[in-house]
Amino acid sequence: MGFRESLQKRIEEGAIKSVLNGEIVYLKKSKLPLIGDWARIYPPINENGSINWINLLFGGKKNLIRLLMIFTLIVIVFLGFYQIFSSYEAFRNIPCVKSCIDSMMGQSFRYVP
Repeated sequence: MGFRESLQKRIEEGAIKSVLNGEIVYLKKSKLPLIGDWARIYPPINENGSINWINLLFGGKKNLIRLLMIFTLIVIVFLGFYQIFSSYEAFRNIPCVKSCIDSMMGQSFRYVP
């Protein structure tokens, strides 16, 4: 049994095919006994037997778009942190600030009650 045949068998097992508003929809019941419900699935094998790579890798176009949005937000947050820390380093390299920091680090702090 090949890869496509095993995927097709897993899709067809416990799933129904329905037409809703002119669109073919695949529904499959969850295997969880108490909270399992019918959910829409996006099969990785098309009707003609070809592999739909977006469905195979991401579970559908909506999941791909959601993943790209989350990835974009994470990249924006990391770029923000990078900008904050690079501006902090630029501020520390100003000669006046550097001399103040060096003079403070040279002093010994004593506790005077």
